[in-house]
Amino acid sequence: MSIGVTFADKVHTADDWGLKLLSIYIPMPEPKTQTIDISGGDGTIDLTEINGRPSYSDRDGLELVFDIMDGNYSTWFSKYSEFAASVHGRKVKMVLDDDPDHYYMVRLKLDGKKTNPVYGQITFSGTAEPFKYDLQASNEDWLWDTFNFETGVIRELKDLSITEENNTITITGGGIDTAPVFIVTEADNLQFAYGGRTYTLKVGRNRFPAVRVGEDDVTLTFSGTGKLSVEYRGRYL
Repeated sequence: MSIGVTFADKVHTADDWGLKLLSIYIPMPEPKTQTIDISGGDGTIDLTEINGRPSYSDRDGLELVFDIMDGNYSTWFSKYSEFAASVHGRKVKMVLDDDPDHYYMVRLKLDGKKTNPVYGQITFSGTAEPFKYDLQASNEDWLWDTFNFETGVIRELKDLSITEENNTITITGGGIDTAPVFIVTEADNLQFAYGGRTYTLKVGRNRFPAVRVGEDDVTLTFSGTGKLSVEYRGRYL
């Protein structure tokens, strides 16, 4: 059982709010199925994976139940307002103590029907985006004090120089496919090849929807010269 959660990189439910986590429910996202009925025929045409994989809805029905550890009824309502000001209705990052390498983007509300001042219980309910994400993106500095050396993945793709001798970049994959962003600060005819096509990079942010990184590592070979960072963050069900 997780000791607690951290909201918005700054508030820990146990350390800062004195809440004991009683239960947590994070549902799996529902796949978005798409079928076409065959008029006068048998069955349906299933287009759910027409783009190579299912798409997913938000994780609806997320719920976290806490107990106020100090048990002081007289302070319950002031704490209730404090929690509401920080989280209620806001879209915030949520990190579980049991899964410190990843985060969820959630929109929670204080559930008045399930919150009981007599028992000192607080219930947050709401939704989360379909995926959980790696805490660190490939172009961000690593937080070594929280890094898990057994399960963590290191991607250091920041301020890379592309030259004739140093012209390949490997992006370590992670989970559901997504398009990385190439942040270019210098470019002299800078290009790379992927999937039989050539893509030209210009100074600024470059994103190509057809260039995807998923479970497998992707190695890109460049031509020209330049300097860039790759912004990629693994995402998972």
